[in-house]
Amino acid sequence: MEVLSIYELPFQTVFLMFLIFSFVGWVSEVIYVGILSEHKFVNRGFLHGPICPIYGFGGVVILLLPKVLYSTWIPLFFCSMILCTCVEYFASWILEKMFHTLWWDYSHYKVNLNGRVCLVNSVLFGIMGVVTIHFVMPLVMYFMNWYGERRIAITSHILGGVLAFDILLTIKSLVDYNMAIEKIKSFKDNLKSMYGQEEWFKSSTIGEMLESVKERAKIEKDRFSQGFIDNLETVLQEHKKVDVLIRKFPTLTSKVYHDEIAHLRVKIKETIKEKIKH
Repeated sequence: MEVLSIYELPFQTVFLMFLIFSFVGWVSEVIYVGILSEHKFVNRGFLHGPICPIYGFGGVVILLLPKVLYSTWIPLFFCSMILCTCVEYFASWILEKMFHTLWWDYSHYKVNLNGRVCLVNSVLFGIMGVVTIHFVMPLVMYFMNWYGERRIAITSHILGGVLAFDILLTIKSLVDYNMAIEKIKSFKDNLKSMYGQEEWFKSSTIGEMLESVKERAKIEKDRFSQGFIDNLETVLQEHKKVDVLIRKFPTLTSKVYHDEIAHLRVKIKETIKEKIKH
């Protein structure tokens, strides 16, 4: 069956294709990152549902290519490679600007660009582009024709509503993440300014800072108010708000919040160990 470009398809059909590509990308991420690398199930991607939107955008972007490329192999490979790499780089850049965090980091690969994209992934994008146009899209087009315009319209409206709700939940999670990590940073800076010159204060890591102040508060009860101790306990528990996000993105890094993220990772590992013991 002939593969149509994005300009020849109704919006609702393109939207369902976007969801299909996003779901396939999610499955690939779960298998590769979760099962093969970490040997456990990890719900990859920002959203709560089983989709990775960046793969959906990548799949749809490939359909922006001129139709003359659809029948080729090598030109299609390189165009898909370049286009999808640009999508991944832009997504990484805009997310870092919004949250001061690099959600995925390819710095450990020999050939990479600012840790946002790497040659290995770019080659995979090229292969996926060829596979998508030559093998996947004919099947998707056949399915869409069989499914019918009316059912496509109904399904796209239902899934669109579900996706919108999921996006709202995700935005809340990202806001919680930003607030939690900023709170830890602010509290750390305050502790340094107040107790940095005292011998008992340990400042090599955030965890040590918090624990040393907590221990000192037990000795000098008159010096530390109950409100201060309660605030300290709250900061120690902030990792619970970002637990899911940090587990989803094991290579997450930040120039601004490097120490804070390291602290959160430690607290999450401690929580996991405690659960295993019990």
